[in-house]
Amino acid sequence: MPSPRVKLATFIAVPLVVIGGAIAYAHQGGGHHGGHMGPQNMDMHLDHMAAMLARIGASDAQKSQIDGILRGAFGNMKSMKDNHHAAFGQFHELLFAPTIDRAKVETLRAEQVKAIDDASKGIVTAFEDAAEVLSAEQRAALAREIRQHHGG
Repeated sequence: MPSPRVKLATFIAVPLVVIGGAIAYAHQGGGHHGGHMGPQNMDMHLDHMAAMLARIGASDAQKSQIDGILRGAFGNMKSMKDNHHAAFGQFHELLFAPTIDRAKVETLRAEQVKAIDDASKGIVTAFEDAAEVLSAEQRAALAREIRQHHGG
C-alpha cells in the first residue's frame, strides 16, 4: 500500500500534469501544427488565418480587426504559460520541503485551475469576438476552408 506522501504526490501530480497538458495543447494550436505559440509560430498562424480570410472575401478592415483580437489572445496564453511554469516550480518546492504545507499546495492548485479556466474563457471570447467580425456567410465559408485544411 502506498505511503501517504506517495498518495499526496500522485493526487497533486495528476491534476498538474493535466493542467500542463492543457497548456501545451493550447500552445500547439490544438496539437495539429505542433510547436508552441511563440512569436514566430503566432505570426505563422495569424498569417495562415489572414490567407483563409482573404479566400473568403474578408475586407482588409476585417482581417486587421481579427488579427488584433487573436494576437491579444495568443499573447495572453503565453503569459499564462509563463506563470504556470513559475507555479510548477513553486509546487516542487512545496512538495519536497521538509514539511508539506497542504494549505499552500491547495492554494497553488486552486490558483492554477482558475488561471486555466480564465485563459480558456479568454481564448473562447476572443474567437467569439473574431467570428462576430465576419458575416454569417463569411463564417460559413471560413468553416468550409478550415474543414478542407484539416482534411474533413
